Amino acid sequence: MKKLFVALLFIPMLTPSVTAQTAPTADEILAKYVTAIGGKDALMAVTDLTTNMSSETERGVIIITRKQKLPNKFSMVINANGMEVMKQTGDGQKVMMGGMQGSQTIEGAAAQQMTLVNTLFPELHYAENGIKTTLVGPEKIDGKDTYKLSHTTADGSATWSDNFDATTGLKVQSVVTSKSPRGEMTTTSVYSDYKATNGIKFPMTIVQQSPRGPMTMSVDNVKINKGLKESDFKTQ
Repeated sequence: MKKLFVALLFIPMLTPSVTAQTAPTADEILAKYVTAIGGKDALMAVTDLTTNMSSETERGVIIITRKQKLPNKFSMVINANGMEVMKQTGDGQKVMMGGMQGSQTIEGAAAQQMTLVNTLFPELHYAENGIKTTLVGPEKIDGKDTYKLSHTTADGSATWSDNFDATTGLKVQSVVTSKSPRGEMTTTSVYSDYKATNGIKFPMTIVQQSPRGPMTMSVDNVKINKGLKESDFKTQ
């Protein structure tokens, strides 16, 4: 378990292609995504979110529980064979990471990036958090036309990217490089099989590739506004 956790070849002439000339702005791409998953009003009504996922591995089933609460708190717990093997908790200021090898607290720019990425529907809050988003350009992801956006924190200390389907507006991929005392780690997440819960669409399949190796996570259920407690996000 240690190894797992150390977390269009042809376009018809009459069909508009994804080019720099026809590309929308970064703000328009984000707005289309928000509309595609349910709309700003529906998303703003969510105060907390619990996502339960599972992943089948050669060593058994892994259970992942992710919790998020406004304005910027989050946690993720990974269990395997009935044991907690990793926990990550953010209280809005710092992030605590614990596991079978002990725990560590992350602060500063690294904690800021992790908090921004894990905020509930972070795209809604990029402007208020000083995130600068730019359109990199069109990019093919698994044969699909997408628009790639790059996001940078206000102080320029961290950058990550997202790809959005040019047709549906849905997010199909994220690439995040996290910094910690153990060094940098780049994680690529691919999202698919979107389904609605309480009128909001969530990807039911998430495939992650990182230095730990590949992992396919299936979303078993999503719980909205269940009244998560502040104690779920303690970093001490």
